[in-house]
Amino acid sequence: MLGTDLLAALLARNWSVDSPWANDIDITNPQHLEKIRRRDIGPYTHIINCAAYTAVDKAEGDAMAAMRLNAVSPGLLAFAAKETGAKFIHISTDFVFDGFSQTPYSETDPPNPIGVYGKSKLQGEQNAIKENDQTTIFRTSWLYGAHGPCFPKTMITHFLKGTDLKVVSDQQGCPTSTVDLSQSICQAIELAIPAGIYHATGPDQATWFQFAQLAISTYKEMHNLPNEIKLAPCTTADYPTPAKRPQYSVLSNAKLEAAGVSPHRPFPESLLEFCSRMKLDS
Repeated sequence: MLGTDLLAALLARNWSVDSPWANDIDITNPQHLEKIRRRDIGPYTHIINCAAYTAVDKAEGDAMAAMRLNAVSPGLLAFAAKETGAKFIHISTDFVFDGFSQTPYSETDPPNPIGVYGKSKLQGEQNAIKENDQTTIFRTSWLYGAHGPCFPKTMITHFLKGTDLKVVSDQQGCPTSTVDLSQSICQAIELAIPAGIYHATGPDQATWFQFAQLAISTYKEMHNLPNEIKLAPCTTADYPTPAKRPQYSVLSNAKLEAAGVSPHRPFPESLLEFCSRMKLDS
């Protein structure tokens, strides 16, 4: 989902980019990463890791797979990058925090993940930084994009099927467009910002219920649809899941903006673009 939009943003800048498939470079396989270390491919100025195990609930019962892709592989890939002099860019998540804060999290706030997914992503951050001091980590949240399954696409699909919905209204975060995050990554490369951890999210806070409301109303208005469904708020307790989620996932982008990277577009604007580009699953 992110990789597709990031590739487009990189190519739009006329940069030379390799975008290997998983069977070309399996980042869970150290032998595959030897291709980078031996310079069989590349060499590169930057290596950007968009791969992740993102099935938050499934991770609770499949911790080994989540740890292999989210925790171990970033360290291996960062080491391979270092061996060839490449800077390493890694994508992480708001789930490294417990969600107990009442103010936006900064990069200096201590992580405290409450589930397997968050723990695996935090360990991936730590391994990458340990193996390559030229690692830059972008923590993002509530990511959505036209090229993959995501929350607003699911909500719009149910709307089109006429399915009434109950959506959690007591979790808060910052919906983030893959297009906008891709632009942030490109700007960070152009500006050669210092290595380290940065938060990179949309500028507006919302609950999942508000996210669903805006996604459906935007799509409905764009296509002039008469469809109506019941969209009702519910609590986290009303909608139990295998994995606990942070109640408050708002991240502060102040550090990244201080480095010169432009803030993302307002949520309604980026969501409007998403609805115009989105392709529903058949």
